[in-house]
Amino acid sequence: MKKFRYKGYDENSVAQIGTLEAENYAEAYAVLQYQGVKVVSLAPERVSVVKLFEDFYLKYKLGGRWCAVFFRELSVMLGVMTLHDSLQTLERAARGHISEKILNELVETVEGGETFSAALRRYEIIFGNNSIQSVEIGETSGRLQEVTARLAEQLERNYATNRKVRSAMYYPLVVFGAALLAAVVMINITLPVFESFYGQNGQKLPLITSIFLAGGRFLNEHLFLISVIILAAIIFFIIIYREVDEVKFFCDNLKLKIKILREIELRNLFSRLGFLLESGVTLDAAINLSAASSGNLKMQRLLEKIKTSVENGERFGATLKRVLKDFSPLYLGLIVTGEASGNIVEMLRQCESMADFEIEETLRALPAKAEVYGTLTAGVIVGALVFSIVLPILSMTDLF
Repeated sequence: MKKFRYKGYDENSVAQIGTLEAENYAEAYAVLQYQGVKVVSLAPERVSVVKLFEDFYLKYKLGGRWCAVFFRELSVMLGVMTLHDSLQTLERAARGHISEKILNELVETVEGGETFSAALRRYEIIFGNNSIQSVEIGETSGRLQEVTARLAEQLERNYATNRKVRSAMYYPLVVFGAALLAAVVMINITLPVFESFYGQNGQKLPLITSIFLAGGRFLNEHLFLISVIILAAIIFFIIIYREVDEVKFFCDNLKLKIKILREIELRNLFSRLGFLLESGVTLDAAINLSAASSGNLKMQRLLEKIKTSVENGERFGATLKRVLKDFSPLYLGLIVTGEASGNIVEMLRQCESMADFEIEETLRALPAKAEVYGTLTAGVIVGALVFSIVLPILSMTDLF
């Protein structure tokens, strides 16, 4: 999928500026025509390297919590003032903060006649496509305050989940780092003593000791080259992940096999579907918007299959059972029941709560598992190093 930037006007002569994803120019133009946008300009989006690094820096400095706080404060202010006044108030409060530039541009863009969602598109890497599409729906339906409140709640939950995962990883990473530091000290300081001693006596070091010495010597001699190769490999992987759909699909498919990542994806899907249906969006349009907002290509293609089947007259629950057969049958059963009873929105909320419960249960067990695996990994490294030291010491008896 390619990104296209467009400019145009809707049927009310309101300026429409933003981006959309499509396979080619013709498909992008057709989508805009279907949405009632009279296209003035349409071209593939080209982001400069400087702009890309600037946005990544802003995202890194602000963190996930800032977006949640932004939408939370905005939802509160929208209850007593207009969107423009709310953004101006937030912009004045952010003077001297790194977010001042973003808020200043949002105010100027809205003052210029563009929609709030179009203004957010300028910082899509920070706000995310899911949030921007939700805001667009809120603007269209006149429920922007409710939408921003729901967005804040969802972003707060995602931030809390990410924080718990990072916290669980601290201990094993520290243990693993300490093991690597011990390995560097032993390989560069302790083991060369044995090499010198054995060399003076015309003897060969044990195999495992020789392997560690050779590995340490190779790393010391080619450290810069190895670092460059690793950095280049990471950059190359990021590029092909972003540009090659087959690679992204393979990686995203692996993500869905990890329980916590799968449950987070499902929680966001159920939340979005329920909100869209509650807002009066048709089922096929809700599925299509949910697919577009998902960052997981595997999930996008699954939802596209579901949308096609629903448009062809197949029942939503039956389609889910057929397409999402690898997912929990509890979710599918609730959705089928909700569709049959005409209360699918409530069942989607129940599914969202169940997914949230599964995430919390996984997070409770994660620290203990991380400690076990981290300790085992560090133990293997240190154990092998100790063995490479003890073995030459024991072998010294044969030299006297």
